[in-house]
Amino acid sequence: MRIALTYRSARWLAAGLVAVSAAADAAQPPGIPLIEAVKAGDAVMVRALLAAGAAVDAGEPDGTTALHWAAHNNDLRLAAQLLEAGAAADAATRYGVVPLALAATNGSAAMLAMLLDAGADANRAWGEGETPLMTAARTGVVPAVAVLLEHGAEVDAVEGWRGQTALMWTASQDNPGAAEALIAAGAGVHARSAGGFTPLLFAAREGSLAALDVLLAAGADPDDTLPDGTSALGMAVYNAQYEIAARLLAAGADPDARGQGWTALHQVVWTRRPNLGRNPPFPVPLGRLDGLDMARTLIAHGADPNLPQTREPRDGNRNMLDRVGATPFLLAAKAADVPMMRLLADLGADPSLTTANGATPMMAAAGVGIWKIGENPGDNHEALAAVELAWELGNDVDAVDGNGDTALHGAIHRGADGIVRFLHEKGADLDAVNETGWTALSIARGVFYPNTFNRHPHLVALLETLGADPAAGARRPLDLAPWERQALAADTPRP
Repeated sequence: MRIALTYRSARWLAAGLVAVSAAADAAQPPGIPLIEAVKAGDAVMVRALLAAGAAVDAGEPDGTTALHWAAHNNDLRLAAQLLEAGAAADAATRYGVVPLALAATNGSAAMLAMLLDAGADANRAWGEGETPLMTAARTGVVPAVAVLLEHGAEVDAVEGWRGQTALMWTASQDNPGAAEALIAAGAGVHARSAGGFTPLLFAAREGSLAALDVLLAAGADPDDTLPDGTSALGMAVYNAQYEIAARLLAAGADPDARGQGWTALHQVVWTRRPNLGRNPPFPVPLGRLDGLDMARTLIAHGADPNLPQTREPRDGNRNMLDRVGATPFLLAAKAADVPMMRLLADLGADPSLTTANGATPMMAAAGVGIWKIGENPGDNHEALAAVELAWELGNDVDAVDGNGDTALHGAIHRGADGIVRFLHEKGADLDAVNETGWTALSIARGVFYPNTFNRHPHLVALLETLGADPAAGARRPLDLAPWERQALAADTPRP
C-alpha cells in the first residue's frame, strides 16, 4: 500500500513517529510537505520532516524551494533550520529568482546576512539583470543596503533592460538614506541609464525631494540633460514637480535651458493647461506650488519671459498653429489662460511678440491654429477674455500672419460668436481674405478644417447681419461638403 504524503498526513506521521520512508513513493514530489510546513511557519513539523530525511532542496513545479518560502515570509528561524540542513542558499526558480532576491524585496537585513553568510552570491541577478542591491535600494531599508555592500555587492551594477543602477532606483523612490549609503560606497551620481537618465533626472521626474538633496550635496549637476535636450528643470516642470524645479533653481539650474526647443517657462504653460485631446492623464501638482507660483519662481531666478520657442513639440497633441517663435505669453493666450497671461505681462512679457509666422497672441486666443474646440484648452468664454486682454495690451485686431489669417478667421474656426462680435466692435475687417481664399464668411459656410468638414450657420447669420460681403473670398471645390459637390456637379452643363 502506498501513502500519499500531504502536509496533514506528514504531521500525523511525525506526531506518531511513523517512518517517513512510508511515503518514499508518494504521489506528490518529495519535499512538498516540507514546503507546506514552511509556508505555515510550523517549526516543529519542519524539524520533524528534516530529521526524517525530507529533501531540503526539493522544489515546486516552478523551482520554488522551502528556503524561498522562508525568505519570502522573512522567517529567520525556519531559514536557519533549512540552511543547517544543507539548503542551497542560491537555489533558483525557473525564473532565476533566488532566496536573496526575496529577502532584498522585504528589505530584511537579518535574512540577507544569513543567506550571504551561507554562501549566497551578493551579485546574483535575475530577470533582466536586477541585482539584490537594486531591489534593496528600491525598498530604501538602509541596513539591508549596508549588508549587501559589506558582502561585496557591486554598487554600480547595471541591469540589462533599461541600464539602470541601484542609485537610480533609490532616487526614483525617494530613499535618501539608501542614496547616501550607495554614494558613500562609490555609486556614480553622473551614471546614465540606457535612456540617458541620471539619478538626478529620475529624482526630478518622480518628485523625489529628499533624494534630490542628497544627490546635489554629492555633486550631481542641477543642469543634467536628456539626450533630446530636456533639462532636469524642464523634466520637473513637465511632470508638475514644481518644488523639485524650485530646488533645482536654488541649486543653480539654468532657468532658460531650452535644448529641446523651449524653456521651462513655456512648459509650465502647457503643464498648467494641457491639451485636452490625446493626452495620458495630466500631471497634478502635489506640493505647495502651483503653475502660477512656478512661473513667478522661474522669472525670479532670471528666466526670460520673451524667449521664443525654437522647435515644435512632438507630443502627440493635435495642433494647427506653427508655434516656432512663440513666447510663453502667446502660448498662454492660445490656452485661454488669462491669469497666466496677466502674470507674465506683469513680470515683463512682451504681448506684441509673434510666432515666426506672424501669429499674434490675439490670433492664438481667438482660434488661429486651433485643431478643434474641445481639444484646445479653454472654452469660448475664456478665449474671449484672452482676446480682450490681448487687445488691452495692444494687439491689432487686423494683424495678419504668414497664411493671411486674422483673429477673425480663428474666431470662426472656434465657432465663437462672442469673439466675432468683439472683434467687429473693435474695427476688424469682416472681409479679410487669407491665402486659401477664405473670408470669415467662407469658413462659416463650411470648409474642411483641419481634417473634417465644419460649418457654423449661426455665424453665417451673424456675419451677414454685421455686413460681411457674401461675394468676398471663395471656397474651393475641395472645401465643399460632399452634398455641395454633388449639387455643383448637377448644375454644371455638360459639354
